[in-house]
Amino acid sequence: MSSSGELTNLFERGFQGLEDKARECAQKFNAGVDHINDWRFVLGPAMLVINPALDTIREAMEKVFKLIRTAVEHHMPVVSLIWQSFNWVEKVQQPMNGLTHQPSDTYLAARWSGEAATAYSQRFTAQNNAITAVSTKADGVSKWLMDIAKYNIEYMTELSKMVTEFLGALVAAAIEGATVVGIVFSVKDLAGAIGTLVTQSLDNLVGIAKRFVEALSKVRDLLSMMTDSNLPNQGWPQAVKG
Repeated sequence: MSSSGELTNLFERGFQGLEDKARECAQKFNAGVDHINDWRFVLGPAMLVINPALDTIREAMEKVFKLIRTAVEHHMPVVSLIWQSFNWVEKVQQPMNGLTHQPSDTYLAARWSGEAATAYSQRFTAQNNAITAVSTKADGVSKWLMDIAKYNIEYMTELSKMVTEFLGALVAAAIEGATVVGIVFSVKDLAGAIGTLVTQSLDNLVGIAKRFVEALSKVRDLLSMMTDSNLPNQGWPQAVKG
């Protein structure tokens, strides 16, 4: 299993440079618009084709920027989720695994008889069962947290890919350096490419978000873990009660 550090680094790689790429996208687009405005009188009626295409590109870019802002705002909670998932295993499950004990002929209890021996045996079994229950629950909670963290990583990776391809399309179109004749074709082709790119990427992000919501919906399963006959009254089976 990957470590918390490895998964955090994977998430950070998707996050790294996201805002820088967004700024570069805006700069490329604005440079293209400025170039078009310099030639708007020469372009004349062609602006009727160019303006709607620019609006399409601008709207797509605003969608991407909104997704980036949301990702930035929720960056640290995701990192925390990854660490806490491993903490559940390392600090709850693993220590509990070492607490189970088995009867042995060398124990004093092996020579017990009567009511004391019966009571001890009952508590011995109950506490072993409780240890197993807590260990299993710790694993379940860790898996739930990890699933949520994984979907966040998938989401960030897909978002980073979309921004990179968006910037690549702007660079390839090179509107800011296009000739008067080439401006119309560059803008129109770019609008089509950007529209397809954003639509496909958003579909992928929606798919990841659905899986994320499904994982969140399993919180009911976590609540049900609190009800366990091995943990009477949600507490530890005591060996001695006054």
